[in-house]
This record gives sequence, C-alpha cells and structure tokens, in this order.
Amino acid sequence: MDLHYGFEEQMEAVRNGWLQGRYHSAEGDLVADLLSFNAVFDVNPFEVGASRARERRAFGTRRRLVERLLDVRPLLRRPFVSLSNGEMRRVLFARALLKGPERLVLDDPFGGLDPDWRARMRQIAEELARHGVEIVARKPELCGERALPLGVESGALGDRALPFGGLRRARRLHPAGGAVVVEMRNVNVSFGRRRLFRNFTWTIREGERWVLRGPNGSGKTTLLALITGDSPRGYACDVTVFGKRRGDEGVTLADARLSIGEVSAERQVYLGATPEEQLDEALSRNPRLLLLDEPCYNLAPHAAKRLLRRVAKWLGAHPRTAAVCVAHRPEHVPPGFTKVLAIGGGQGGREAL
Repeated sequence: MDLHYGFEEQMEAVRNGWLQGRYHSAEGDLVADLLSFNAVFDVNPFEVGASRARERRAFGTRRRLVERLLDVRPLLRRPFVSLSNGEMRRVLFARALLKGPERLVLDDPFGGLDPDWRARMRQIAEELARHGVEIVARKPELCGERALPLGVESGALGDRALPFGGLRRARRLHPAGGAVVVEMRNVNVSFGRRRLFRNFTWTIREGERWVLRGPNGSGKTTLLALITGDSPRGYACDVTVFGKRRGDEGVTLADARLSIGEVSAERQVYLGATPEEQLDEALSRNPRLLLLDEPCYNLAPHAAKRLLRRVAKWLGAHPRTAAVCVAHRPEHVPPGFTKVLAIGGGQGGREAL
C-alpha cells in the first residue's frame, strides 16, 4: 500500500475546520478520534458484518508504538484544529504510519517542524527504511540515504539546526526609542491545564524587526493572534495595539487590522492562499506592522528566497514599519531582522536572547 504525506493532506484534514478554531479549545474533533481505527480506515461504526477483531488488535499494538514514536500522546485529548502547525504535521504522519504502508511518499515532510523534530523525523524515516518501508521523498537528502528521490525540487535548502547568526541579541524586551506599536503587559494564556504564558510582557516599537522562535506548540502563533484579535483571549489580556487597548470601549478590531499585514502558514492551510498572494494583500495595506508566521511554508527554495528578498526590499523602503517573523530556520528570515525573542515550550516563560 502506497501512502502520501505532505501539505495536501494537511489541507484536507482541516477542510471542516476554521481559521480561528485553534483558539476555541473545546471545539472540533479530538486527535484521539482522528487516530482511531474507524477514522484511519474509514470504517462506518454502524456497519453490519465482520467485527475485524484481529485487525483491531493489531492496530492497537501499532498505535501504541506510533504514539510513543511521534510523542502524540499529550495531544490526544486536544481538538485537531487547536494544534500548532508542527504538531498537526506530526499527527498526520502518525495517521499515515497507522495504515501500515509498504511505500511512504514524503512531500516536504519537515515543513513547519522545529529543529529537534526535524532531526527526530529524519531518524524515524531512516528506521522505517531499515524495516522495509520504501521511502520516496521530495528533498530526499533530508530523509537519509535510503530515501528515493521524488524528482521534484532538487537543490533544496539545507536543514541543519543553525544558530540565528547575525541577529543582535535583545537584552531587554522594552527597548528605548520609537513609538510603541504593540505592548503586552503581564499576559497569561492557558488552554485547560496547558499553560503557554505567565506574566508575559513584550513591547514592539516602530522600525523594530523581531524574530520569534520556539519549539512547536510553544505559542508563537498564539502571540500573533493576540495582536491581530484572532484569539478571543486577547480581550481578557492587557494588549495595546497602535495605542489602543484591546477591548476598551470604542476600540474596533477592524481599525487595527487595516494597519496590520499578515503572511502565515495558517492562512495557507485553512484558506488556500499562497504566501505570494498573502504578501501582495499585506503590502497593499502599507502596514504599520507586518507579521510573518512561517512565510516560506510549502515554498520551493527559489520561491522562498524571492519572497524574502521582496519583504526585505519593502521594509528597507519603509523604515518605520515594525515586523515580526516566526521561523524555525535562519534562512527563512528576511535580511534586516535584528532582534530575537525565544519562548519556551509550554512553560509560559520568555527568554530574551
């Protein structure tokens, strides 16, 4: 049995989801349901016929192995649409493995994954190949020497976990100079028992160019959603955008959005808008704040470089525009970004580098 794992499967998996769904933690199908026998093999639970008891027992054994291999057990009780981009890719990879494929076609399998998980996924692919699963991959050099090329996009970018060299370390999160564009004060965000931020404070000023990084699920996209208003939790937090506090009387979300440009992997997955299309729309607003959330997601290397050069050129011509870029790899950051804010996985803390 041949199985394909890539961006198209991610889009298909959220076809009944919605863009803001991850911020409404009580809504949507649970990961555990998505990884059930009935869901993986599209079995009608009310079908009349064989019980498939033997198949279900074998599936249960395989599922326990896959859950440990991909560390998805902590995600089982969460709605699928609430997952981060990288967490979503891990769950879909687990779903593919649960079908017991003889050949696995990996189409850019490391898209959206943090450096630690890219390394782990490479090891998993190599282990599968040693156990007889034929691995066919776009960017085969990332999946080990046993992977066969898919014949698409040769000359891919390197995937080593490089340091963010050349970026000036931000010693304070309250830099002097420049009008304040965004201010977060003592922000606390939790989803059930999972705490993302505790007393988090961050100030973004005119002309500043920030790189926001952290492991998958650490809350990077949630931070941006507090700024844009996509997360309703922004109204319960002390968040000020362009001098207006979110939730105050007379402050409308539409007014703030007019001055914010966005390019995100989330919009690409949920809405089908390419990064180039998103950037066209974002820059047409002449934004005071540009938010780039994995802007190179699902792009070929040459297209990624072209998009980053365009961003750098535009920001160079608009020195007062503030910008934030979420990226796991330094080559996916436009030139000119000088500050780094690193957040930890689920600890609610922050680290100024």
